[in-house]
Amino acid sequence: MISDTLKRVMQKEGVVAIVAQGKEFPCVVNTWHSYVRLTENSLIIPVGGMHSIEEALSRDNRVLVTVGSKEVEGLHHMGTGFLLRGNACMIEEGDAFTAVKENYPWARAVLEINLTEATQTV
Repeated sequence: MISDTLKRVMQKEGVVAIVAQGKEFPCVVNTWHSYVRLTENSLIIPVGGMHSIEEALSRDNRVLVTVGSKEVEGLHHMGTGFLLRGNACMIEEGDAFTAVKENYPWARAVLEINLTEATQTV
């Protein structure tokens, strides 16, 4: 699911936008590429705030995520981005939380996004 191109994008610093469905309007939060750990099919993200996403996920766990870098070769030229779809949950205990907390003492939780689709957009 996570291609080599997506891995290269995530090695460059950039913004990660995470979108969930709020009560009446989409909810968007951001983090940095350097905070995200990739596993085979998921993103593991330390959470400091993100209260609005947490509340939205309690009703609908589907998320959209965008990432990109102008420093990675894309489909037609330098610069590429991805639209990721997945299901997310907040983790506040256990091995995944402990591992993240060691690197990011400020983390109050972990956002785990299990990817269902990854589309290179440019």
